[in-house]
Amino acid sequence: MRLRILWGLAFGAALLASAQSSRPVVNTRSLSLRECIDLALARNLDLRIEHLTAEIAGYNLSSAYGAYAPLFSFRARHDFVSQPGDFDPQKFNPDFPYELQNDTLGPTLSGKLPGGLSYNFNAYTREDNATTDFTSSPDDAANFPGGFRTTNNYFTAANVTLQQHLLKDFWIDADRELIQVRRKELKMSQQTLRFRIMQTLLAVELAYYDLGAAREYVRVQQKTLELRQQFVAETRRRVEVGDLPPLDSEQAETQLQNALTALTAAREDFVARQNTLKSLLTDNFREWADLDLEPADALLALPAEINRSESFQKALKARPDLIEARLAVERRAVMVKFRQNQLFPSLDLIGRYGGLGVDADPGASINHALNFRDPEYFYGVVVSLPLSNIGERGNYRASKAAKQIAELQLQKAEQEVLLQVADLVNRSQSRFSQVNSTRKARAYAEAALNAEVKKLQNGFSTSFVVLQLQEILTAARTAEVQALADYNKMLAQLAFAEGSTLERNRITLEVK
Repeated sequence: MRLRILWGLAFGAALLASAQSSRPVVNTRSLSLRECIDLALARNLDLRIEHLTAEIAGYNLSSAYGAYAPLFSFRARHDFVSQPGDFDPQKFNPDFPYELQNDTLGPTLSGKLPGGLSYNFNAYTREDNATTDFTSSPDDAANFPGGFRTTNNYFTAANVTLQQHLLKDFWIDADRELIQVRRKELKMSQQTLRFRIMQTLLAVELAYYDLGAAREYVRVQQKTLELRQQFVAETRRRVEVGDLPPLDSEQAETQLQNALTALTAAREDFVARQNTLKSLLTDNFREWADLDLEPADALLALPAEINRSESFQKALKARPDLIEARLAVERRAVMVKFRQNQLFPSLDLIGRYGGLGVDADPGASINHALNFRDPEYFYGVVVSLPLSNIGERGNYRASKAAKQIAELQLQKAEQEVLLQVADLVNRSQSRFSQVNSTRKARAYAEAALNAEVKKLQNGFSTSFVVLQLQEILTAARTAEVQALADYNKMLAQLAFAEGSTLERNRITLEVK
């Protein structure tokens, strides 16, 4: 029996040493919660993706304003016509063949304004060169050298054309709808980014508290193992002197092996919790793979002032997802406004004013046109009324239904948030009371174990009772750690539900 006891102790010590030596030698880095938050804000991949998504929304809004960018164009064109002779029954003489060359140059500036006014500034100068062949008529050919008449002239026109919508597309059109919608989408993307930051910070806080709890679980199991080792040594000594039966030694050995198993599992969980936190803090896990993270902040239970009514008000006002849902309703309202406008008939004012110039000298031709010596203009009204407006009426009704859906989704989201806040307020208060009760339970369990060990030493107790009290102490220590971690996690989740995660961590988000 003595050999069996010694063999069991040696095996347990070897197993413990093997478990300790099997862990790779790694660098240890101690991080506070604030340091973890700063790392996540700088290097978290989800946040970097969301930042780019918000930037895309800004670029989309900028591109929508391109509808009002003036368009400048310049044309330069050469035309050539070789017209053969032809017979015209209304004329005494036939149409003589000729060659006509035109060179046209001119700029154009066009565009539209947000109020529905379209404009077009146009100017051009055309040089006409014509050569007419009169050789087929000797009498006419005698009037021109070689029988060919050459003429040259310059024609210039400058004008501005305007068109103003009065009903359809007056107070809103497709371009203005797009701009207003993209403004809402930009604000929504900013709230999405804010919400993603809050989610990331919450994940960091929860992972940090879980890591702290996992570290404490390792320490709890290490203390349990120490108790088991001491108890095995004491039991072995008393079995040797005949104070205890050999069965007590085997019971102690069994509990020692169970403690080794629990310690190994606690260390495994500690490593897993480290990896969870690392995934939130870095964009290059390979650099952190061999790094052993240690939480620098201790698990504490600081009392917090919790008021459900104030939490309700904070959540409804500050939650980014609720703000985003309200913006979604506003975006739908813009679409309804546009669809309602499209029900009206088109009523447009149109007009043009310009000048013409014709002269053999190009400078004189341009001068005459720009001084409006020979003006040209027109003005009028264009009315377009569809005989059936069934398509636009259907679009309008669909847009109103979509807006109602957005309003109901907002109402549902607000209700879910309030339920979440109410639940977390209750849990936070409950967890704080559990911190106090588990702390007292652990103190009582320690006192009870110490008293029972003394009774065993004096022969008034049994090993079985002592082992039971050791298990109770381990459970009490574990419950105390769990209560501390849960309380801190509940406070973090409550702050998230209230929309005050950034304020809780003293972070200011500037929106450009």
